[in-house]
Amino acid sequence: GLAGAKKPLGDEVRFVVIPDNSTAKAALLGGDIDIVPDIANSDIAELKKNDKVRTSVVSSMGLVGLIIQTRDPLLQNVKLRRAIAAAIDSTELVAAVTDGIGKPNNSIVPALSAYYGPVQKQGWTYDPAAAKKLVAEAGYKGEKIVMLANKRYPESFDAAVVAQQMLQAVGLNVEIEVLEWATQLDRYSKGNYQMQAFPYSGRMDPALSYDSMTGPKDRQPRKLWDNPEVQALLDKAMVVNDRPRRQAIFDELHKRFLAEVPMVMLYNGIVGGAMSTKTQGYVSTVMSLPRAWEVSLDK
Repeated sequence: GLAGAKKPLGDEVRFVVIPDNSTAKAALLGGDIDIVPDIANSDIAELKKNDKVRTSVVSSMGLVGLIIQTRDPLLQNVKLRRAIAAAIDSTELVAAVTDGIGKPNNSIVPALSAYYGPVQKQGWTYDPAAAKKLVAEAGYKGEKIVMLANKRYPESFDAAVVAQQMLQAVGLNVEIEVLEWATQLDRYSKGNYQMQAFPYSGRMDPALSYDSMTGPKDRQPRKLWDNPEVQALLDKAMVVNDRPRRQAIFDELHKRFLAEVPMVMLYNGIVGGAMSTKTQGYVSTVMSLPRAWEVSLDK
């Protein structure tokens, strides 16, 4: 935000790129670095018990889910997409991949948003029997469905693994293809996939969250949800400043999202930071970005 003192309390801030989570954790515990702004969820509980460090954990505005190519010959069938949604036990999946820290959210509106209301709290019902029925009604005959994933974002990869098991349990032949993040992002940008376990960075306004995944695929292949009526609603949300009217638009968008299933939204991201005990003033942020102002080190 624009408010606050934002005083630079340190003479110098040095950013060190450490691509491996375990190496970053070891460097922190060894005193070689002072802050790790994004530690793996699986390490949070362990580090909370360590006297050498402190932790700061917040839910973010980011989105983590399973995106679906609605132009795929198989997945263009909305019954099959609804089967996928009904097959996912969001509560179990989110608990598993966030080590019990995260909470399910099937809405594109982040749970931290002022526009996250009673309608947004409604989600898909976990119902394997209904999922199997929808699979049969869709005429699915065991064709392979490939879900892309990467190991740069461990929680996203873990979500793919857990989701695969749940989808296979209702008769869907889902395989995971692990790619480098840059390759997966390229496939996403070109719309060249069937499914992906995919994280979106946070947006502060729900209209921008919807805009990140809504639009015409012919001009923007990366878009998930190509529906002119939905786009018209979103365009209104971009210009209307009346709070109740905007809420009504977001409510309608959510209802359509649940019905059309261009994506199985799972949960909002978790930002876990860890720091040495001599570090003062550092906190994790809802936008997942490290802030060095108002941070100092005890001498």
